[in-house]
Amino acid sequence: MQCLLFCLNFTLQKRDLYTLNLIIKTMKTKSLIISLCLIMGISLTQASAQDHDTKSVQGWFMSEYWSPVYCGGIMVDELLGGTIRVHYVVHYKDGMYQWETDQLKGEITSSTGEVFDIKEIDKTYFTDHWYVTWTYHLKGDQGTFYIGTITYSYFTGEITYGKTVCH
Repeated sequence: MQCLLFCLNFTLQKRDLYTLNLIIKTMKTKSLIISLCLIMGISLTQASAQDHDTKSVQGWFMSEYWSPVYCGGIMVDELLGGTIRVHYVVHYKDGMYQWETDQLKGEITSSTGEVFDIKEIDKTYFTDHWYVTWTYHLKGDQGTFYIGTITYSYFTGEITYGKTVCH
C-alpha cells in the first residue's frame, strides 16, 4: 500500500513538474514573440519616420532683447536689454527649415527708462527671402501701453510696421 501511495505521489509530482515546465516554456515563447513584435514595431516606426523627414524641435533659452516701438508709423521708443525667456518651435521638412515660432516673456527697459513687461510672438518664415513678423504686447510701469506688429526682412533689412495701438 505504501508503495502504491509513493508511486502515485511520485507520478503526480512528475506530471505537475511536466505541466509547470510546459507553462514556463509557453510563457517564455509568448515573451519572446511579444519582444520580437515590439522590436519590429519600433524598427518600422523609425524607418517610416525617416522616409518623411518632417519634424519640429522645441526648447527654451534666456536672451536679451531689442525692438523698435512704432505708433502711427513713427518710432516712439526703443527697447533694449532686459532678460526674457524664449520658447521656440522650429519646423523642418526634408531637412530644410520651414518656419519658427518664438514666444517671448520678460522685462525690458526702454530708452526712456520705463520698464516694460513684454509678451511677444515671433513667426519666422524660411523662404528664399527670410523674414520675421512679431506681434508684441508691452505694458510699462509708468502707464504706457503698446500693442503692435512689425515685419523684418533679412533679405532687404527693411522694417515694416503693422497696426499699432499706443496709450
